[in-house]
Amino acid sequence: MLLQGQWPHGLPLLIAWLKDKANITAVSKLPDDMTNRLPLVMVSPAPGGGQGDGYTRIRSLDVDVFAADWKSMAEITGGIEAAVFRLSGDGNQYGYVDTSSITEFSQTAYERAANVLRCTATVTLSMRPKTSLK
Repeated sequence: MLLQGQWPHGLPLLIAWLKDKANITAVSKLPDDMTNRLPLVMVSPAPGGGQGDGYTRIRSLDVDVFAADWKSMAEITGGIEAAVFRLSGDGNQYGYVDTSSITEFSQTAYERAANVLRCTATVTLSMRPKTSLK
């Protein structure tokens, strides 16, 4: 069987999913005025991923959460975790996800602002090629 279509990119898929299902606005690039926009979520491509079974493609995405305090950090990270778990067997206009998983969020140093907390987790999405019907 010939492969038709292409695999969806995980970045816009996850950003839209977080907005639609968890009411979390995420960006793919940090704004210059980040400390005025806390809490802030950034999604970026991560090392890893690769080819799964058959035509399945594994995408890895880092999710960085920046917050002023642990209370808001816990609210945002909890919402992200729940949204990622609900993504398995679902999708949006950007593609379909067979399975999704997320690592535990861990604190990461953030050099640009000492008063900003940063936690990072990696989301893994297993996806099939997206085809268009003509």
